[in-house]
Amino acid sequence: MILYIVGHLHILYDDVEDIKFLGIFSTKEKAKKAIQMLSKQPGFKDFPKIIDDNDIETDVIQGFYITKVVVDEIAEWKEGFTTVKWKE
Repeated sequence: MILYIVGHLHILYDDVEDIKFLGIFSTKEKAKKAIQMLSKQPGFKDFPKIIDDNDIETDVIQGFYITKVVVDEIAEWKEGFTTVKWKE
């Protein structure tokens, strides 16, 4: 089963990201319909763009994201992760 997760990102200040989980949809069309409705609301209307893979390659982009996921399958981080610590 494939589902579509909708989220929204905008930068608050100094690269501090505000990421909002908005919902899970059974089709990409339903995800886009939800975005059309939300993009007219305060806050969202300031960053209404739907970000695609081409945009992601350029930089952190503010707007809506649709992520396709497969149920019962590990989507990311299959080989673990590492933590990098730094001092400011």
